[in-house]
Amino acid sequence: MGKLLRYTLLFMWGTALWGQSPSAFIKDLNLSVDTTEYRWPQDLRRFKMQNFLMFQYSDALTLAQVSFKNVTSTKGFRLMPSSDYAVVDSFSSGDEQQYKIRFSDLNNSDFLALKFKSKRGDGPQFQIPLLAVHPTYVAFYPKDDVLFIGEEKVFEIITNNPDNLVLEQRWQESEGIKYRFSRDGSRVLIHLSALQAGKQILNFSLQTKKPILKKGNLVFKLPATEQEFAVKTSRLAFLDVMQEDYTLEVGHNRAYEIQLEDHPFLAMGKTYRIENQEEKGGPLIAELYTKSKLNNNKVLCLLRIYAYHRKSEGYLYIKDGDKARFITNFNSNPKTEITRISLQREGKDWQEGAVVYPGENLTVKLEGKSLHLGEITFYGAAILKGDTLVRNANEAFFRLQIPMNLETRSIEIFQNGNSLGKSLQLRDYQKARSFDFIDIRLGLQRYQLNELAKPIFYDKSLADVLISFDPKKIDAIDGLHGKQYLKLKIKISNKSGALIELQEIENIVICPASNSPRFKFYNEKDCRYEDLNLNEVINSKTYDLPEWATIDLEFSHQKDKHGGEGFTKKVRIYLERKINYNIDVSFPAGLLILKAGENDFSNFGGISFAMMAQMSFYHPRKVAKLQPFKLGAGFIALDAFNFSENSDNRDVGLVFLGSLYPTSSENRLSFPIYMGYGYLLKQKKGFFLIGPGIRVRL
Repeated sequence: MGKLLRYTLLFMWGTALWGQSPSAFIKDLNLSVDTTEYRWPQDLRRFKMQNFLMFQYSDALTLAQVSFKNVTSTKGFRLMPSSDYAVVDSFSSGDEQQYKIRFSDLNNSDFLALKFKSKRGDGPQFQIPLLAVHPTYVAFYPKDDVLFIGEEKVFEIITNNPDNLVLEQRWQESEGIKYRFSRDGSRVLIHLSALQAGKQILNFSLQTKKPILKKGNLVFKLPATEQEFAVKTSRLAFLDVMQEDYTLEVGHNRAYEIQLEDHPFLAMGKTYRIENQEEKGGPLIAELYTKSKLNNNKVLCLLRIYAYHRKSEGYLYIKDGDKARFITNFNSNPKTEITRISLQREGKDWQEGAVVYPGENLTVKLEGKSLHLGEITFYGAAILKGDTLVRNANEAFFRLQIPMNLETRSIEIFQNGNSLGKSLQLRDYQKARSFDFIDIRLGLQRYQLNELAKPIFYDKSLADVLISFDPKKIDAIDGLHGKQYLKLKIKISNKSGALIELQEIENIVICPASNSPRFKFYNEKDCRYEDLNLNEVINSKTYDLPEWATIDLEFSHQKDKHGGEGFTKKVRIYLERKINYNIDVSFPAGLLILKAGENDFSNFGGISFAMMAQMSFYHPRKVAKLQPFKLGAGFIALDAFNFSENSDNRDVGLVFLGSLYPTSSENRLSFPIYMGYGYLLKQKKGFFLIGPGIRVRL
């Protein structure tokens, strides 16, 4: 049933991947593993109603080479890294792409696929499912073929890939022999316990995680293994103990009340010594005191444990003095103790620690002593796969789901209802979120911070800069981020870049709103809910800033609050102006003047004096850059520096002037060309003028 569900999910997954054929994007894909090359689509394999690129491996961490050609050079694709493999090296030449990859763990990688992504950020993505097969075999060569009833013997299973075997750790029965499997490092062990005397045949067949290619077919079941054993009755009577596991608590002389199988030679009211060898002088493992017989063919006894023992280490001998009378077996274990807790989140490596977050699913590894005993529970958390993960005396793995609305800050670990003194610590997320929850308001205009990609040009009087926060965007059911710790740097400069003011605001704390599943668990003491008014923190108010002043805002997360991560966003605001007004004093010289009623221009005059109210125009595509022309109106004194009494050109007039600056208009001294029309006050006539001049900017 488990494999049917697994491959049903595999089929659904593959169907989603192959909505569009990869042939539209790449061609001639080769996967080289060991010394064999597999080609796509030539070597596609139909399996469980799905197409796969099948390949055979010998090492779970094998190194492979992936090479392919892009269909067109304008739509290039690259191989993406994955949790199932790491990209070690890459090479490209034109349409051809080569990648060297190392698989992470082929024995335990489900839904394995090569993942491709367009080299363009907005391009398509696709995957090619892979099917890894391994030529796994097992062999059984026992050292001897004799078993005794009640005796547990352990033999090694020979295999070329122990990690690809599915080992059943519960006892199974094959005719008159019980058997189960275990692991000792890279060794696979089989435990045998005979039930009936005579010739008995052990028959077992192991399942594999990854399929085996056998005569063109994919199978998960290895050929059956048979072995004949001669089973003999024990020299000593075997007395079965109802309970198999006991705990030795150092410093506590605890007596367990147990039921032991009855025997005619077992005396009542007697203390027996239990050792781990039949010969004299064995170490004392426990003492057994027989109290009374029960009507179920059992004897009520008191058992005191003095040393550790595992059933796999051999039998225990019940002795009267130094003489062995009976045999039995049980486990005496150290008290369950957790020495280390490690966590593994999706797509990440194991990390030592006990901090978990609301709503997440993760794998918890407990390390310590006697972790295989009893039922281990996590108070407040749900165990998703507690029966399917590895659990032995020294390690126990659990797949946990942390509830979103868990109120307690500590998830205590229990064994059979008793606390083990260790717990997982629940901590709310403090993940940095992109700045989509921050808006900047300038007058009636609103800008979302994370969408700003260019400077803001603001051409009105800037009454204030308001920074508003929308805490409803921080948390959602499908993604928690928690409290956001921000800081803001403010820099104000004039149009020439000179610094006007520099400020920095730290510890701006924005808490998720009531739509957050964790809202009631956040500490709101330091949270900010009102808008941030820039004029409340700066000395140079925005409405008093000069034209083309620059306001630089830099938003960033406090990385020490967000696990060393965070976003930074810079915003520049220009106080844009279209027109500039100023007063200019200039000295036009050699002007050509055409007076009303005259037919030609008068001769070049001397140096004149002009004072004008000038109107300048800023370049529409450049910052604070003036156009090379001006318009103005004012007074002009023609031939002002000619003091002879018979000068015909000396006069004062009202004039409208246009000026063209062949050099930068920002210079204090420049040489513009003037053209305009005016009215002479002394001669009472209009005139037109054109000519060069000297301009002094005040």
